Amino acid sequence: MSDAPDDNSGRVGLIGKTLGRYRITAELGRGGMATVYRAFDPQLGRDVAVKVMHGTFTGRGDIERRFRREAQAVAAIKHESIVDIFDFAPGGDGEPGYIVTEIIQGPTLRELMNDCGGRILPEVAMLIGVRVAGALGAAHGHGIIHRDVKPDNVMIDCRPGAPVRVLLTDFGVARIVEDDTMTATGSILGSPAYMSPEQARGQDVALSSDVFSFGALLYHLVTGRPPFPGKDPLAVIAGILGGEIPRPSQIQPHVGPALEAIIMRCLKRAPAERYSDASLVHAALRALIQEARIGVDDEDLRGFFDDRDRFLRAVKARVAAQAFENARQCVRRGELARALGEVNRVFAYEPGHRGAEALLARINARRRWGSVARYVAVAVLLAGGGALAAKMLVARRTATRAPIAAAPIAAPIVARADPAPKAALVPTVAAAPTEGSPVKKTSANRKTERRAPVAHGNRPAAVNQLADATSPASAPAAVPPSGDQPPPTPENKSADPTPRAANNEAPGPTATPSPAGATSASTSGLATASLVLRASQGFCSPSVDEQPAKVRPVYEQLAAGSHKIFCTLPGGAKHLAGTYQLLPGTRPNLVVIPGPDGVPILARPQ
Repeated sequence: MSDAPDDNSGRVGLIGKTLGRYRITAELGRGGMATVYRAFDPQLGRDVAVKVMHGTFTGRGDIERRFRREAQAVAAIKHESIVDIFDFAPGGDGEPGYIVTEIIQGPTLRELMNDCGGRILPEVAMLIGVRVAGALGAAHGHGIIHRDVKPDNVMIDCRPGAPVRVLLTDFGVARIVEDDTMTATGSILGSPAYMSPEQARGQDVALSSDVFSFGALLYHLVTGRPPFPGKDPLAVIAGILGGEIPRPSQIQPHVGPALEAIIMRCLKRAPAERYSDASLVHAALRALIQEARIGVDDEDLRGFFDDRDRFLRAVKARVAAQAFENARQCVRRGELARALGEVNRVFAYEPGHRGAEALLARINARRRWGSVARYVAVAVLLAGGGALAAKMLVARRTATRAPIAAAPIAAPIVARADPAPKAALVPTVAAAPTEGSPVKKTSANRKTERRAPVAHGNRPAAVNQLADATSPASAPAAVPPSGDQPPPTPENKSADPTPRAANNEAPGPTATPSPAGATSASTSGLATASLVLRASQGFCSPSVDEQPAKVRPVYEQLAAGSHKIFCTLPGGAKHLAGTYQLLPGTRPNLVVIPGPDGVPILARPQ
């Protein structure tokens, strides 16, 4: 290595010097094992990137072998998303080892994510991810496991006027499958936030380990957070080994079910349940992109980097239109849960979509009719119309075959089903009481009470007609509940509206329910309810109203009505996660999850 005039004397290192035949001109980046410089190759008259091993590692056989292995691994793979290697020198005679590659002019994927506010639109993430998966699949085809797939090791060459290239870099900790001397059993190599469970345990890794890391990278791209966040590496590793992974759509409603399915399969804890290698992930992503009509050629990403706002507007309009059509098809097939998910995606991409609003009203109407028909059918069944009731139940089950998927309250649209129809109690006694005489309830006939439909002014006329037409003449007439207490609700089917006294004693006076919104109540029964709160992965301490925050609080005897759900972050900041309408006699489990900006939000009740 010969000296040359230093044109940047303020920098420490090799700038201005010559390494081999390469004249170092600038520093591009620095890592734990090496520093990457821009250099000029006078023999070929071009700029190159020179990755120089730190001098402190000179003479260390393990580091030098790793450096040589990186050069051999990259040189063995020929793929458009893997950098080309031009030269390699192992070091010696006072000179460090170095690798010479093509130079990449553009940001790392992490820098791009930061520039986009922490996350990337799923459709853009798919265009980037399919190229990374292609490079990783090419490496797997040569028996090479990367072991350090993360946003920092993905670079984007987006020079104006040239095709956009997404490149997987840094094979410094790669393992060649046939090389038994590089298993590194018991050691942890890679970045904790993206490593697989077997890698976190220090066990041998396989191609599926890279698949897990790629899934973690793609999860981070579309949600803005890694699947296992933590304050330190040990907390991250603990989450990888045993923590829960929120589905991406719970954090970002833009994520569609097909992309979510690919990500979650990559993140399976059991290696056998993942894609066996990255080439299969690449094929799945490519098929999804073609189905969504986004395109996979360079011109699509070129448009994103040339005019980002225009590109995103066009993509959002296209995705909203397709999601709306998917929702319509799901409604026609009676798949209301999937239809609701697609409507949520429409509003995520295009708030105020008129067609989606009308379709949402149709979905809610069908769900209301399903609930009404179900309870009318139960009443008919109890009254003796078994065949007709069975047909109604089968029809209702077919119309609402799938359960409604959970979705964050922070999503642009939250569809709520109307309250279930009220019901009255029909005592099944042997003889009706004489006119004008009060009905005396005993423990015997109280146990045989059954619910029957009650005509309600705001119900469809067809429902009341159906109830009248299917009730046999011998069935007793429906009577309203006694007293001022509310009738039973579907959430509290076993509740008895009349307080019972022990040993068949006369019931005492009815307690007056606490006003809605109170945090406690002194009465028991339908005027009160219970509530269980928890935070996803314990990132904050939830509480209700003015109650103190706890890790997983359980509240008994809460008054029915509207309650505020708060969550206190580790730093002490208390945020309102949402409000919840607590129904009498229920015990919902509410989960607080991180919102897009990290502020706690309330997910759907479980």
